This record gives sequence, structure tokens and C-alpha cells, in this order.
Amino acid sequence: MNSIPDLRVILIDDNDIDLLLHERLISIQQLSHTILSFSNANKALEFLSSNITLPHIPPTVILLDIQMPEMDGFEFLRSFDSYPQKIKNQCYIIMVSSSLDFGDISRTNANPMVIRLLKKPLQPRELKEVIENIFREQ
Repeated sequence: MNSIPDLRVILIDDNDIDLLLHERLISIQQLSHTILSFSNANKALEFLSSNITLPHIPPTVILLDIQMPEMDGFEFLRSFDSYPQKIKNQCYIIMVSSSLDFGDISRTNANPMVIRLLKKPLQPRELKEVIENIFREQ
């Protein structure tokens, strides 16, 4: 039996190829039927802020790239931290990066909003396990 609820996945990455690969991976793994991709972190924040008025916010897994122009993953987290608790409680953030340097690892581990840091390209089994663990603990 699948322990993952009906959730939406938001991909935030400036690399179009990574977005496409991750969309396919999520579809093939049947992790979600609702996949929203943003190549710009500000656009993703605008989308999430439009959810404030929704009566029910679906559980949302956010796959957030660390290194992006304009607004990187850590800047996204700072902005997202000011959002209403109602939205933050329904979002589970997984940071992703192609280069895992020590600074990124320690900054990610120090942020209570981040569930996990995964290396790109994402591995199907690893991503599925992380998402299943998020919802197993609830």
C-alpha cells in the first residue's frame, strides 16, 4: 500500500533539463499527479502566497535547488519563513544541489524548514524513500 497522500510537488530549479528530468522521475515513480515547475524562485513564492486564501492547502513537497541566479535556495527559505504558519505547515522542503560543498550541507542542516539535502541528479529510490518518510511520521 502506498503511504504517500495525494500531494503536489513544486520543483524550483533554474536548469530546464533538471526540471524535465525531475518531472519525469516523479511521474514514473507515481509520487504525485500534480507537479508544478518554476525556473525562478520568486515565481514559486508568488504562487505559494496565492495559496494563503485557500481553505485547504494540499500537502506540498518542494524540491528546491540551492544555486540559482536572482534568488538562491537559501534566499527562498528566508522569504518563505515569513509566510503564514498555515502554508508552512503543509510544505516539506527538500533542497537539491549538483555540488554538495560543506558550506551548503551545514547551512541546509541548520535550517529547520529543510527536511533533507539530496544530490542531483535525483535517484528515484532515494527520493521516494524521503517522501514516504515525511508522511510516515505524521
